[in-house]
Amino acid sequence: MPELPEVETIVRGLRKLVTGKEITEIISHRSGTISEERSETGEYGRITGIRRRGKYLLIDTDIQITIMIHLRMTGKLIFDKTEAGSQHLRAEIRFSDKTLLIFDDVRTFGKIIVMDSGKDVEHLSFLGPEPLETDFNEHYLSEKIKGRKAPVKNILLDQRIVAGLGNIYVVEILHRAGISPEREGGLLTRKEINLIIEKTREVLQEAISCNGTTISDYRSVDDKSGEFQNFLRVYGKEKCKCGAEIKKIKQAGRTSYFCPNCQK
Repeated sequence: MPELPEVETIVRGLRKLVTGKEITEIISHRSGTISEERSETGEYGRITGIRRRGKYLLIDTDIQITIMIHLRMTGKLIFDKTEAGSQHLRAEIRFSDKTLLIFDDVRTFGKIIVMDSGKDVEHLSFLGPEPLETDFNEHYLSEKIKGRKAPVKNILLDQRIVAGLGNIYVVEILHRAGISPEREGGLLTRKEINLIIEKTREVLQEAISCNGTTISDYRSVDDKSGEFQNFLRVYGKEKCKCGAEIKKIKQAGRTSYFCPNCQK
């Protein structure tokens, strides 16, 4: 699933490619892919801004329309000048200059919702703070994990606690912080909480600079893969740099990788 760095990479790529373009059509090629939730249907307008909230991509237009895209497990957006299509075409956003944005999704879980501007705040009100913003801090995280018996890994994956983190990055964050994913959230020390915040920002910023992580399906809008997979320290690895064997366990249906020597 595209996580925060991948969606941020897509947003930055789209800003260069489609800002200012007029949307003429949004075409669905699979039932349930597109939902119209605006007060008046009709035109889509010209793109004025592209932004991200957690793992959601938001396109704003000059007629007070917001197009919210959730890529889910395997969705990707491909900018196309030739109308060549894609193997797993689910939807198209067509522009007046005849270029288009293809929504490709192998597993068909992704969604596009067209809504009145401002409604995205209501839609995404369940999300916690952005991990790269100042409101994700020691005071906030301490309050959220106080008394929690759930493993810290599960807590950090909860989008209501912090927006945009997924399995790969939480695994890497906890490894760099030296904290076992099995630790009870409520038992973390102040120093450990600050380490998690510090390493969260460090890992995400590094991943964004590498255009995200490609394990299987992820591609940027120019259909290129990310490079952060080349710098993963524990996810998908057999041995830690310390020489110890990486341990693999299941937590909340996801695979956690960690070093029992480096992470306590």
